[in-house]
Amino acid sequence: MRTCAFLPAPVLLPTPTRPASTRWRCTATASPAAGTIATGANARRLARWLAADWDNKPQSYENPVFWAHIRVCFRPLPWSLLDSYTLYCESAYDFNLGAPYKSSVVQVVHNGAGHLELVSYKLKDPEEFWMAAHEPELLEPLTADQLLQMPEACNTVYEWSPAKNAYAAYSRPGKGCRICRGGKEKETYLDSKIMLTEAQYVAWDLGLDPETDERVWGTAAGPFVFSPLANLDYLVPEEPASVASSPP
Repeated sequence: MRTCAFLPAPVLLPTPTRPASTRWRCTATASPAAGTIATGANARRLARWLAADWDNKPQSYENPVFWAHIRVCFRPLPWSLLDSYTLYCESAYDFNLGAPYKSSVVQVVHNGAGHLELVSYKLKDPEEFWMAAHEPELLEPLTADQLLQMPEACNTVYEWSPAKNAYAAYSRPGKGCRICRGGKEKETYLDSKIMLTEAQYVAWDLGLDPETDERVWGTAAGPFVFSPLANLDYLVPEEPASVASSPP
């Protein structure tokens, strides 16, 4: 069965305008579902490397026609929220941080195939938490029952490469994360490609035609390249002593 859903990774738009209208034809899980929680060195490294206020100012100033000035901020959340490494994420134009065009909660899990995945959760009332990536006191009321888990087809797979000292990430194979955007509501599938190092976050989100694999939305100029304005890795919680570490 095909599934279309809320984007699991920051939607990175090429022009400084509000995003085109988007409709999701899926039903989110009413509350977080139990999964294979990722613990240990690999999971902690992924959470720590994501945890930052990312900015692409040099890229956007060099060629603003193709790249808007975007901020993507991953703020670590308490372990107790989902009993796992979990982060609150906002994507916003730099000039309008108080009204992010995308917000979500992401959870680090094992996918059963030797890699990590980010599970994405939509907030039931996202406006209540706008700006919380930068003003953490706004996250204090957040509880698990305010989250809606998105379909597994929209998980993002993170593969660790010791040789490159980096994560290569991508949408789950199968064209299963279906998204409808724009006035004509053309159905597309999400194709995300991400490279993450300790000092750089490179992301390219495209909406492709399910029949032809041609690009329907997303910049053709290449990925957005982010550097950290501020590292938030020190906020990643320690694993409880009762938690058994997963394989690295």
